[in-house]
Formats: sequence, C-alpha cells, structure tokens
Amino acid sequence: MKLLQKSIFISLLCASLNVSASDAEINEAIAAATKHYKAGELSQAIAQLDYASTLIRQEKGEQVKSAFPDAPSGWEAEDASSEVAGAAMFGGGITASRVYYNDEQRIEMQLMMDSPMLQAFSMMLSNPSMIAMSGGKLTKIQGIQAVQKVDGDQLEIQFVTPGGAMITLSGDNAAQSTMLKLANAIDLKKL
Repeated sequence: MKLLQKSIFISLLCASLNVSASDAEINEAIAAATKHYKAGELSQAIAQLDYASTLIRQEKGEQVKSAFPDAPSGWEAEDASSEVAGAAMFGGGITASRVYYNDEQRIEMQLMMDSPMLQAFSMMLSNPSMIAMSGGKLTKIQGIQAVQKVDGDQLEIQFVTPGGAMITLSGDNAAQSTMLKLANAIDLKKL
C-alpha cells in the first residue's frame, strides 16, 4: 500500500511541476509498470503508467512551446508556457499559451491538444450552421477552416489543426490583422 501511495504522490508532484523528464525516468516507470503488472499488482502498474504518460506529456508540452511564432515587428511576447492537465481536469491533455503585446493592444494565443474534449470542439468548428448560429464568421488559417467571433471590441479566432490541436487567439478587434498574421505563422508541424 505504501508503494501505491508513493507512486501516486510522485505522479501528482510531477504533474504539478513543469520539468522535462529524462528518457531513463520514462523507461524506468514503464519497466516498473510492467513488473507490477506481471506480479498482478494492477494498481501499482496503473500508477506507474500514469506517471510515465505524465512525464511524456510534460516533454511534449515543452516541445510544443516552440510552435509559437516570434512577436511581429512593433510587438513583444512573453515566454510561452505549457501545462499538463490531469485526467480529472479536461480529460487530460496539454495546454500552452503565449501573450503578445504592444503599448496599446494585447493578444493571447492558447492551444490545447491530446484532450478527449477536443473531438466535441472539432465537430462544432466544422459545422457551418453552428458557426453561423453562434455569430461566428468563417475564415481560413493556413488553409484550415477557422472561426472569427467579435464580442464588443474583442475578437476571438479559433481553429483545429489537422494534428488535432485547438488554437485560440483572443484580443482587441483592432489587432485583427496582427492576430491573423500570428495565426498564419504558427509552426503546425511542431504540434
């Protein structure tokens, strides 16, 4: 029982830290899971596999940050951040974001990937009737169908990449051309 508690504690601790794991740590967790499984210790095997998958998601989250484009001329950008959501939050997955700003405007770019919830979003974004009913306007980002929604002076652009990542840009409606430029500069191959 203590081993199970220790494994769960380690998994939760690693999920709360954004630290990249080494190949050795991931392989060790998978080997431990296999050992526990063969011994009939299913709870311990699950805990070790959850730990390994969290480490892999953390590694992928770090890699995903490099997909965000640099700040356009006249703009600055904060460092990109990423988080691994646990299964209890949003069904698991990876979220990442980066904020772009100048003296007058602010744009936030967020992405969500590897989450079971994305299937529902993808279906909504691919249905022109639902988009029209929600007040959205269709556009294309890197050849992908996207939705633009204006709410007062705020604009949101949302699309799902072929690799299954949902990207959302939100900011001042006056920054629409910069938002579109940023959306078209995302390195989709890194997702």
